[in-house]
Amino acid sequence: MDVIQRVAAGLLLIAVSVTASAQTRSAIGRGLERVNPQRNVAPIPRLDCRKLLANDPRPWTHAYCEHVDFSIQDNLAHTFGRPRPSRIQLDIPALGTAEARAAGVSCSEGRVIRKVGNGWEQALDRDRNYLRCRPSVELPSIFIGS
Repeated sequence: MDVIQRVAAGLLLIAVSVTASAQTRSAIGRGLERVNPQRNVAPIPRLDCRKLLANDPRPWTHAYCEHVDFSIQDNLAHTFGRPRPSRIQLDIPALGTAEARAAGVSCSEGRVIRKVGNGWEQALDRDRNYLRCRPSVELPSIFIGS
């Protein structure tokens, strides 16, 4: 019985070492190349309702344009798997203006960003959607990105 137990233990040890060796060998190599999913992605188009309807006296057309702009941004963000926009649209100073530096909040590419430390972060509402904005100071926004 002692010999049978030793043979069984030896066979068990060989079986375990072979599977452990196979697991170790499968981890050798560079692996799969990682791809940044947000690289070379086109920006989501925006409607500038102020410019489109500058001479239109009907107030409902402005509200309709804002609704269409939100719908386009929301649907495309959902389709592309990006963060969704907030329904709120604020008047915030454009990035690079003295008002934005003083307030610590600015509007860049239609999104509210706020100053934190020595950088900027995107502002979110309570539902974790990004806050949208219009520059309250009529200066061109600066593009942040590569």
